Formats: sequence, structure tokens, C-alpha cells
Amino acid sequence: MNLKYILLLFFLVAFFSCSNEFELNAPAKEIPIVYGVLSRSDAVHYIRVEKAFIEENTSALELAQDPNALYFEEVQVELVRESSGDAFLLDRVDASQLGVERATGIFATTPNILYKIEASDLNLQEEETYRLNIRRGADNLLTTAITPIVGDIRLNRPIPGEQKPPLRVVVDDELTIVWAADETAKLFDVAMIINYEEFNPNDANSVVLKSLEWSLAKSVKSVDGPNRVEPEGIEFYQFLNGNIAVDPALQRVLKNIDLRIDAGGEELFNYINVGQANTGITSAQVIPNYTNLSSGLGIFASRNTLIETGFVLDAQTKQELRDNDLTKDLNFR
Repeated sequence: MNLKYILLLFFLVAFFSCSNEFELNAPAKEIPIVYGVLSRSDAVHYIRVEKAFIEENTSALELAQDPNALYFEEVQVELVRESSGDAFLLDRVDASQLGVERATGIFATTPNILYKIEASDLNLQEEETYRLNIRRGADNLLTTAITPIVGDIRLNRPIPGEQKPPLRVVVDDELTIVWAADETAKLFDVAMIINYEEFNPNDANSVVLKSLEWSLAKSVKSVDGPNRVEPEGIEFYQFLNGNIAVDPALQRVLKNIDLRIDAGGEELFNYINVGQANTGITSAQVIPNYTNLSSGLGIFASRNTLIETGFVLDAQTKQELRDNDLTKDLNFR
């Protein structure tokens, strides 16, 4: 495909990583490209609104570095609570000035134009549906979309709370994680954050706190009843072996473990399913590009996150860390 006709688009990575190309035949028409994912676990909500168009006389790579080619000059971005009709106008900001950097790549990183609203102003609630309206002027609706808000996730196992039982992760057994969610959650990512100290025993000032994130599952589809993942215990030791360098001068202490479960709503579920569609090596079929916008391309969706912190290891797991062939040279104490 000639680069002059590649659609200028983004798609931020959240639960997923994929690449799509689009070709447009209508000349000189600005197309809204939108990315917005609302989450009750976020303190601030951002909506990205950009534009795409065909330019026959300028390379798409050159246009991608021109902020004037990426962003609409004057649009209104509004969220509407469907149950009450309450409308919330978002502020246009240069997020790079707020510490929110855009990933480097072919697109201009400065300015990083987003539309922002504080979570305290929007007050997302379970069982609510929100509509996104993007307008150029009061009567020119560029695009609209709706999404229900993903409800809260409840961890059942390992047992959460203030007085957590110690966590056992041993080579010859599975680690069972069980959680519940309502029907708004359609898929899940599950991760373990391993927090440990690393230090030189001959230097009292050398203690460094480090963290590793172990992905236990990606895009797990929701089921009727409890959701679960059960990684093999040996995978825990293999992960540490592959991500911590052997250094005889250093000792380590595993302080605690956090569990994170991310839930995505139906729109994210549909987007990922389309993006991962497998039509075969010899197929000539064009994979459709999912969007839930009334016009343009992109996604307006919802997600939620549960983080349960502070699981400690039981005595058997600590002993396994010291003695197992995969981790004994890492000098856990």
C-alpha cells in the first residue's frame, strides 16, 4: 500500500497489542479516531480524539509528525450518564505537561492532546451506562458511542483482607486464583507483582526494593460462576530464574506479593476477538476492524482493576526459594 494513503491512526495499548491498516477512498474528509476506556479504578479519565484523512501530496510519515494533522482544532468531548441525562464536558489538555507521555513512534509526541475529567467529577458507578459525544459546534455531531461501566471484581482465593493467610507456591502443586465479577466483565488479565529487596550484606546502605510483574493469564474469557486461573507452581520459580540475574555478591529477601486482576467490558472483548481473528495463511479474507463508534474508527469502552496487596509467603515456600535448583543461586534469605 502506498504510504500516502495509509490512515493516520493511533490505538493505545491497554489489555492488547495489535496493528491494523485501513485504506480510505473518500478524498479530503476528516475522520474521527477515538480511544477512551473508562475505569472506576482511575483517578483521572482521558479520552484521545484524533483525525485521519487522505493526503495525496504528503507522505503519511511526514503527516504523522505534524500535530496539526493529528488533532482537531475545535471539538467538544462530552460524557453523558444515560440514566439521568447528566452531561460532563471534558477539558482539552496537553497531557505531556501533566506527566502523561505518549509512547515514542511515528506519531508526534508533543503536544499530547487528550480530553480530561477528574474521577471525582464523573463519579462512575456500577450498573451505569455512559455515552460519548464528540461535536464540532453545537449541531455537528462527529461521532457517538456508549459503554456500560464494568463492575467491581471480588477476589475469593487466595483469601483477601487485613489478615491474609500466608501464600504457598511450591513446585509440585498449582497456585489457584479464584475471583467473581458481574456480567459487565467479559475478559480478564491476571498478574502477580513480586516485591523483593536486594542488597550487599557488607553495605548497610545498599538495600534496593525491586518489583517484577509475572503475567499469569491474558484475555481469559468470563464464565458462569467463579473465574479461575491455576498456574503450575514450578512456573513461579522458572519466572524468577529467568528475570533475576545471579550475583554472588548480592542477597535477596522476598517481601510480599500483590495480585492484580484487570477486567474488560464487552467492547474490549469484541475488539480483541476481531484483532486476534485467524483466517489462515492462505486466506484472502480481509479481517474486519472493530469499532463501536457511530462514525469514524476507534473504541469507547470500560474496564476495571482489582489489586490485592501484601501477600506473604509461608515457611515452605521460603525454604523452596532457598533450595530449589532454579532459585538457589539467587540467594534468597
